[in-house]
Amino acid sequence: MRNPSVAARTAAAAMVVLFAAAGCSSGGPGHAAPARGTSSPPASATTRPASVTRTSDSVTKAPAFPDGEVVAQAANVTGGREMEIKGGVGSGTLSVQVLCEGKGELTVAVEPLGANFPFACTAGEVNSIDNEFNMKRPHTPGTVRVTASAGVRWAITVGRQS
Repeated sequence: MRNPSVAARTAAAAMVVLFAAAGCSSGGPGHAAPARGTSSPPASATTRPASVTRTSDSVTKAPAFPDGEVVAQAANVTGGREMEIKGGVGSGTLSVQVLCEGKGELTVAVEPLGANFPFACTAGEVNSIDNEFNMKRPHTPGTVRVTASAGVRWAITVGRQS
């Protein structure tokens, strides 16, 4: 049986991601979004709303990405990490897949898009989120930064679809 507070946290995280993907930002095109909260990518990108699911996967392996080129990846990580996106943020679809377990929050930021999304992680369960950015023009260089609460372990795959 699911704990209502876990479902509420997951639903709240999904709503925040959906608002970010829908373009809710105080900065507008060409302006930097605030450092806290969520932001949307610049006008040169469109996003597909993130999907949030529960999974039996483990964070000891990075999520699989069979439909293109892996451009950044890490597994079984605690704390924060910044990774270079190999080849920068090119045109086309950039996919960010994250797994986490442990009680707390994880936030993923993709630069130079100015996009970030928080995600609630659950003790005793592996949670996942998948977000895609459809780029109209290339941005180089690019990074993905993950920050996580103490006690949260995570894995990530960033891929470019071919």
